[in-house]
Amino acid sequence: MASIPLDFFLNNEELLKRHEQALPTKEMYRYFPPKEEIILSDSNPKKNYRFIFNGQPKTDYEQRKLNEYNEYELKHGKLSYPNIWLESDTMRLLQAAEYDLEKTYNMAKDRINFINTSPTSINEKIISLLNSGIVYIYGRDHHFRPIIVISVKEYLDAIEKYKYSFEEINQSVIYLMNYLIKYILIPGQIENWVSMIDFKSTGVSAMSDFKKLLNTLNSYRGRVFRNYLINISGFLSFAIKAAANLFGSSSAKKLKLLAKDELHKMQELISPENIQKKYGGTAPDVIPGYNTRNLFPPNMPSSNYELKGEKLNIISEDAYKEMCLNSNPFKPFVICPKYQEEWNREKEKEKIKEQSEINTNTNTSKIPEKGIDNNLNIENKNIKEEENKLIKLKEINNRNIKKQYVIDFLKEFEEFNIVEIHEDKKYFSNPKINIEKMNNFFQKIPKCRKIHFY
Repeated sequence: MASIPLDFFLNNEELLKRHEQALPTKEMYRYFPPKEEIILSDSNPKKNYRFIFNGQPKTDYEQRKLNEYNEYELKHGKLSYPNIWLESDTMRLLQAAEYDLEKTYNMAKDRINFINTSPTSINEKIISLLNSGIVYIYGRDHHFRPIIVISVKEYLDAIEKYKYSFEEINQSVIYLMNYLIKYILIPGQIENWVSMIDFKSTGVSAMSDFKKLLNTLNSYRGRVFRNYLINISGFLSFAIKAAANLFGSSSAKKLKLLAKDELHKMQELISPENIQKKYGGTAPDVIPGYNTRNLFPPNMPSSNYELKGEKLNIISEDAYKEMCLNSNPFKPFVICPKYQEEWNREKEKEKIKEQSEINTNTNTSKIPEKGIDNNLNIENKNIKEEENKLIKLKEINNRNIKKQYVIDFLKEFEEFNIVEIHEDKKYFSNPKINIEKMNNFFQKIPKCRKIHFY
């Protein structure tokens, strides 16, 4: 079967439109989650549970365990991490392993292998499965977390009725989850999702077959904010509670089992406009179909995410711009690309305006009286050329001076990790460095302010 690129939806006008509608809006980039949705604190730091990892300060306990893990890894063999691996990925595994170093190390090896074997292309079968209704994204909750809907019956039908292999289904789910992380979330602000696992028309026997797919979903550590198990019968509820470890030790804490008459409880987290009618909301029910393109890219049925009477922490556009463009300890982990484009256009307009003013001033300057020798203009031109040469020589000299200071700096402070001399004036270092000594050193550098350490 012919290979299809992972970003195939970008080349189809209809699919591209839906993909763009599913992306985080400018408003979402200006949303910052409340403290209790960043980390749940416990008197025992080992039992703290973090939801947001990127761009957030670590607790003393987290930093200590991360340092211990790094030392453990050096002792037992440095792992070869993929380019996309972040420190936050390690932190997620540490939390999932309850800070057991050996367990974290083995989980990291499994996760690296999982990433390295993820599909680099897909085919028509995978695309069909993305629209089958087994696993799909539909809407967001009141704090913009995407909602993943999983149908156990559709999963069983795909295997038993339509003869898809588990590997094919698994590849489609991995593709969807990777898409979600890459496009739908915002690192540092919206890093989690809400799951709805529908057990309608299934019994206890389905759990053994469904467990394999759950293992794939559970491999995305620290990502589930709430896990709704819906349309649960009494006996199935008992069986799931008895085997809650199927959902992972940490995920089990976030399980909410809801019978058919309890589906309204999901509206404590999700507006009715983002819940399908069959689940007690007002949004249209989706129509899965292997030969359609109805479910991927995702559907976002409504932009009304807030719950009644709720006031979200969404800052103004001016405050967001100030936060992103200036040295700010609360600078977001990522900057909204749409705002970035706007600000770049503003800069270009300012440059054009400045150049226009310069040209106007030049054109309106006093014109020499008729008959005066043109030698004056030639002389002025030569003077201007000499001035430009001197400016360029001065710029080159300044760059050389700064370059030499960097060389001297690296000799003086061997433990220093990264130094960049540019307009932002940010320097990152090992805390063992003598900061006062370093500041004295950098005061000699032209136009360099005091160093900031993070």
